Amino acid sequence: MSRYSHLKTGTILVILSSILALTSSQPSNGSFHLSLIHRDSSFSPLYNPRETLYDRVRYSFIRSKARLSYLISRVDGDGGDFQGSIEADDGEYFVRFSIGTPPVQMLASIDTASPMVLTRCLRSLTYNNITCNSSNCALLPDNACDSSNMCSFSYRSNSLIGSDVFTFEPSNGGVIPLENIIFGCEYGSDTTFTRSNGILGLGYHNLSLIMQTSSITEPKFTYCLGKISDPEAKRFLVLGSGFFLEGQTTSLKVIEGKYNLVLEGISIGRKKLMIPPEIFQQRTPLGGGVIIDAETTLTFLAPLAYNQLVGDLEKELGLAMVIWPDPPYDRCYNGKLSDIQKFRGLIFHFEREVNVLLGIDNLFLQVDDGMFCLAVLPSPVGGTSVLGSLFQQSYSVGYHLGQMLVSFQPMQCELIEQHLS
Repeated sequence: MSRYSHLKTGTILVILSSILALTSSQPSNGSFHLSLIHRDSSFSPLYNPRETLYDRVRYSFIRSKARLSYLISRVDGDGGDFQGSIEADDGEYFVRFSIGTPPVQMLASIDTASPMVLTRCLRSLTYNNITCNSSNCALLPDNACDSSNMCSFSYRSNSLIGSDVFTFEPSNGGVIPLENIIFGCEYGSDTTFTRSNGILGLGYHNLSLIMQTSSITEPKFTYCLGKISDPEAKRFLVLGSGFFLEGQTTSLKVIEGKYNLVLEGISIGRKKLMIPPEIFQQRTPLGGGVIIDAETTLTFLAPLAYNQLVGDLEKELGLAMVIWPDPPYDRCYNGKLSDIQKFRGLIFHFEREVNVLLGIDNLFLQVDDGMFCLAVLPSPVGGTSVLGSLFQQSYSVGYHLGQMLVSFQPMQCELIEQHLS
């Protein structure tokens, strides 16, 4: 029974009539396509028109460092971090959808490191609590019971697990309702959600959205993040099979609940950097590895790899670091990115002979008219590397969770929109 089953009959009839008026559809070809909103876009609730380019880049560096701390922080032994310790407003990319009856619109940040959807609790005729003796409650590593025998987060008394109807509006039209989607919700909390409504978890867990919808869409998702420096650029998230889930395909691993790739080396042009491959390997449960993450803007490398890269990159480009007192940055240079556009590129070599080419726009950010900074930073001593959204721009990145593969396909996101139309 829904906690809010006391709504009047007349209200129910109005709601049902509204639902029937919608054009429902099933995922086309086993997938549906959603538009992504960058946090700095004018369509974002986090948009601040008073922020300058310098402000946006600086805050991006700060958020990336905070995100790195979250990704490498200690989690339970099975990798199940259900505490929502990363704030929803810290997200970089948001997607719109609705939950419940009547439908309440949500704007949630996508998170490939989160194992489930987390939102505020809401009034809904179709909401169902999940009891403590449910098999779904047993999937939570930190499950607990409230006074009514409902499944809850053990760390926070006002957080429950329930199910409801999720309604998506694909970017190519129509409405897709998905019933009985399990998610976590919080009552009376304004700390996790202030201007956005939640976190859309795409992690490798039975309760993540992609795994819950795998019966109709296959356990696949693809995103195209567009050009980071253009907040209004087109960008998409595809749940299920997509026409661009192809390209160079490398192995995907899940370590401590985070998606990892096997990085074998880095080259500048034809010159391979002198970095021992074991630098990128997972050495302990809490050290090493190479995480791929859409919610981190920057790229972080293990210190030894970072130092080797910086030395060779500055020599290749003839760059001299300028002293800049602002703490978020590590290496900054006078000039504009257009001054170094002849760079022949940086290549990341992954398992299965996959080579991902990075250009100037993947490696640097223009901070103001006269200065740009390296968008690669050293990770802490533990040595965990993180490949962020700047690394992934200009590619569609596809995850096949059934076969544990990731694909990189060079692509402009506008081409996806042309295909959908």
